[in-house]
Formats: sequence, structure tokens, C-alpha cells
Amino acid sequence: MSKATQVNLATVGSDELKAMPIAVFNACLAQMSAEAIARFKRMRKLSDVQKAAVERALTEAAQGKKPVRGEGAAPGPAKSEGGKAAPVEAAASKQPVQASFLKDLLLRIAAWWDGVDTDALARSRGIKRWKPRTKIKEPAPEAPPPEEPAPSPPLTRVELLQRLWGEGFSLPGGGDFALRVAAPARLAKGDICLDLAPGLGGGMRTIAQATGAHLTGIESDRELAQAAAALSEAAGMTETASIRPAEFSGLDDGDFGPAGQYSAVMMREAMFAVDDREGMLAAIHRSLKDGGSLLLTDFVLDGDPDRPVSQAVAHWRTAEPDGADPWTEADYREALAAQDYIVERFDDITAKYLPLVKEGLRRFHDCLQNAKLPPETLPILMREGNLWLARNQALESGHLSLVLIQARRAVPQERPEFEEEEAVSDEAAHIEDDISLEQGRD
Repeated sequence: MSKATQVNLATVGSDELKAMPIAVFNACLAQMSAEAIARFKRMRKLSDVQKAAVERALTEAAQGKKPVRGEGAAPGPAKSEGGKAAPVEAAASKQPVQASFLKDLLLRIAAWWDGVDTDALARSRGIKRWKPRTKIKEPAPEAPPPEEPAPSPPLTRVELLQRLWGEGFSLPGGGDFALRVAAPARLAKGDICLDLAPGLGGGMRTIAQATGAHLTGIESDRELAQAAAALSEAAGMTETASIRPAEFSGLDDGDFGPAGQYSAVMMREAMFAVDDREGMLAAIHRSLKDGGSLLLTDFVLDGDPDRPVSQAVAHWRTAEPDGADPWTEADYREALAAQDYIVERFDDITAKYLPLVKEGLRRFHDCLQNAKLPPETLPILMREGNLWLARNQALESGHLSLVLIQARRAVPQERPEFEEEEAVSDEAAHIEDDISLEQGRD
């Protein structure tokens, strides 16, 4: 196969596609399945000559005039220049390797991207597909064939997030995990709290209902903020769990005022992407009551300087839409101490968090395998799935952890009146001694 035929048309830029010779374009089409060609035709703007080539390739595929990659029987072993079986086919002839759930998920993503059949790709790589364990059931009585369901409308990003994490939620864990995060603050009825990363607001609404506290949320993602406000209004909680979008320029001091009003300020899985973390911690400190709690869940790096960063963590950093520059535990403790916080807890909760992420990934896998989703929904699904797959792999590597941090604003220590008077008298005596000394020198 020439270099030209190895080009994936789905990843070619618009300018490169426009300048591509028609011979190379035809050679690339010959390596694509009919489904991939049809999807490529819908998604890309083509010249008249390229459109004609695409139509011809689809016609030939329909008439069986050329083999379609990924369809039909598996191809015979490919030969290299020396006449030996190619390494990939040689590997396929060996005993298939049983794929795990995550490996099968990656295989499905690769097959979808290349426009090939997942089973054919698995056979070419010598992989046995993962299948969930099923219980043997008694055969059900025959039922009339169901009616053909109507085509599903495209899912919005908000609807898709709720499919993965539960109604009203955009992060793992649901209401139980939100209560676990808020528990160290010991919130009571009438307490006023601030959430700086409420997402769709499900955690805020759960905490408000359970404790009687009043929570205000400021969400930087405007699409999530608008949906969260609508969900709180539908639940009749606009007073106790109100959510609004942040300004386009981000948070400012006005978002934290007036000073000293909040019993708790919360932020889930977001601080690692904040550029000015020291400034954010200082603004939160001013907004807290004396003794009020800062509650953070955040991704934290392994603090061993001699341990190189794993490939999984490096991939996760590039997968985050706003970038990722996580601190170590030592970085956090130093920054909190500099802002006069008292660290009450710094708990590694990775072991509790990972099963929640995996549950969401299973729902993602079910959406790919079972749901009949329109093409417009797939890019949204793939972006969200790739993000959480990258987070899962980084946490499993052991180089990244999720921690729960509680840090209190220190309460100023008041001294008894007699100590204050004694201190004033001592200071006056020192001033008198200094005056006498100066007069003696004169």
C-alpha cells in the first residue's frame, strides 16, 4: 500500500483536501468502507470532481465491484515483500487475547473513527471482544414484532451528561457524593454557601434539601448554567439553590462579596484548571466567615520529584478542554498556609471516586452499543467519553489522585482586657525609656 492510500480522509484539513490530486483521493476512497464514505460525504465540503468520485465509490461498493474494508469475511493473510505473513495478520492467527471492558471501549472508538467494522478490527489485531456476563433465562413466549421506533432526535450536551451521570448532574457520584463532600462543613438551616463549580446544580439542590442551607452557584460554563437555573426553577428551589453564569471575563471580587458572609465555599474538580489559584484562594478567604470552610475536590499530582509523569497523565492534560496544571499536596498546603487557612483534612478519595467514573463509562459504552443515536449526537458523545476515559486512566496510573480538602478560615484569638492594658503600659514604658535615652545623649 502506498503512502497516499494510508491517508485518513476524515482527518484531512479543508485546504489539504481541496489541493489533493484526484488520483490520491480515489486511492483513499478505495480503503474506506461504504459507511465511512457516506459519513465523509455528509460531513465535508467537496468539489464537483470529488463528489463524482465519491458517488462512483459508493456505487461500486453497492454493486460489489471492490472489496469494502471492515465488511464481509476477514481477508486472507497479507504478504510482505519477502513472501511472509505480515506481522498484524501473523498476530491474528494466534490465540485471540481476551479484551477487558476498557480495551473493548477503545476498540469501538478506533473502529468508529476509521469507519470500519469493530469485529473485523478486533480480528485483525488478535483480540477477542469483551461481552458482559448474562444470566440464562427461560425463553419468553413469542410476542408480536414491535413497531419500528420513530427516529430519535439529536441529544443535546445537557441531555447526554444526564444520561451518563444522572438527572440534574454533570459529575460522577450524584447526590450521595455531593453530601459526602459537604459533610465536613456541618451545614445547618439558614447557613449561606457558595458553589463555584455547580455544573447542572444537582449537588447544590441535594445539599439544600438535606441541610436547610441556602446555596448560590456561579457556573463558568454558560450552557450548563442556563440549564441548571431551569432545573432549580422546575424544582421550586430558585431561592435555596440559585445558579447563574459567570461573566465572560471570569470571576471577580464582586462574585465573592460581601466579605465574611459564607459558612462554606465549595468547588468540585475545577481548581486544577484555574490560572490564578493563589488569587482565587485569597478571594474565597475574604468571603468566608471566621471559622467558615473551604471545601475542594481536585486532581493532585504525585509529589515524588524523581518519578517521571506517566503517559496517562500527559494524555489527560491534553484531553481537558481548558488545560490541566495540577498541584501536588505540598503545593496546596503551602498556598493555603500563605492565605491563613487551617487545613482540617486532605483525604485521598480516589478509591471511592474511580467506581463512580467507571459506572459512567459503562453507560457511555451502552449508548454506543445499544442506543440508536443520530449522527449529530455522536461527536458530543465521543468528546465526553474521551475526556472521562482520559481521567480514569490517569487516576488508575497512580500518578494522579482525587483529594477532598477542608480548610477553615482561622478565628482571630481575642486577648483578655487586662492583657491588652498591660501590653499598652509596656509599650508606653518602652517609649519613655527611649525618650530618656535620647535626652541623655543630648
